[in-house]
Amino acid sequence: MKHIFYSLLAVGLLALAVGCESRKTIPDKELASIFHDAMIVNAYIGNQNIDLDSLNIYEPIFAHYGYTTEDVRYTMSSFLRRKSANLSDVVNDMIEQIEQENDRLKLAVAKLDTIEKSALRVARQTLVEDTAVVIKKAADTVKLRYAVEVKNRGEYKITSRYTIDSLDKSRGRRFTVKKLYRDSTTQQVHSSAMQMIRDSRLTATITISEKDSDVIALNLYFDDFSSASKAQRKNHPRPKVSKMTLEEVKVVFTPELEQAIEQLYDKQLNLRIFADTMFFRPKEAVEEPAEEEEIAEEVTTEEVATEKTTAEAEEEKQ
Repeated sequence: MKHIFYSLLAVGLLALAVGCESRKTIPDKELASIFHDAMIVNAYIGNQNIDLDSLNIYEPIFAHYGYTTEDVRYTMSSFLRRKSANLSDVVNDMIEQIEQENDRLKLAVAKLDTIEKSALRVARQTLVEDTAVVIKKAADTVKLRYAVEVKNRGEYKITSRYTIDSLDKSRGRRFTVKKLYRDSTTQQVHSSAMQMIRDSRLTATITISEKDSDVIALNLYFDDFSSASKAQRKNHPRPKVSKMTLEEVKVVFTPELEQAIEQLYDKQLNLRIFADTMFFRPKEAVEEPAEEEEIAEEVTTEEVATEKTTAEAEEEKQ
């Protein structure tokens, strides 16, 4: 970092032969801040491969602190004149500022990452969760097909554990996923071969984006033979009953990050409103009893006046 600084120092010492009258000396703290900003600009320029005149780059920084290029040159030259002045102190101050800023940015990124992960975790929904689905007869084969409603944009992760009966000699069985559109047409978006190994596993992740606004469901097929070759169909035909067990079928939906964060904020907002209602009495609730008391007082006064009038009338009669 220091070697980059010395390139900036060279700019500050450039053209010291120019007159230095009526120039301001920049305090060390402000000078360190100027160097800090210049280092940030250097890093950006280097990363973007921008070729600009250095003075044009730094002059806006000097102006931001109320100084000119000549003020910086004059201040830099003063370090050569002042015995008590130590430029390394300014450099160390600049490095400390950059390190502190780096720590703050790391913390901010960590917090943002935590918020994003929390939002996705809270918004995640399990749409399908089946276990021990056993296929023994022809009527059971409908259990090998699932229609999963498309809730919104995001990822639909499908996982399954299964075992195909060892007596099943068919070949070409695949697990497929198809998008179902509003007009009843379908589009295959995933296909993977199913294994004869006991407790086999499969995974598929389907992303529904903005362009999939017409998709209403995902159809899952655990007994798709449509891709089987002619030789497979001839030598190892599809069985009348696909005897197998689905130990587990799970479909988990995770919305897009932006929507997940919105849902998290809405949930927190609802909790906050609920808490306010529970622990803080609204103004109206405080004022209402006072109004009732005033009405009660008016009624009591009228009753007393009526009683007095009645008593006086009786006395006159007597």
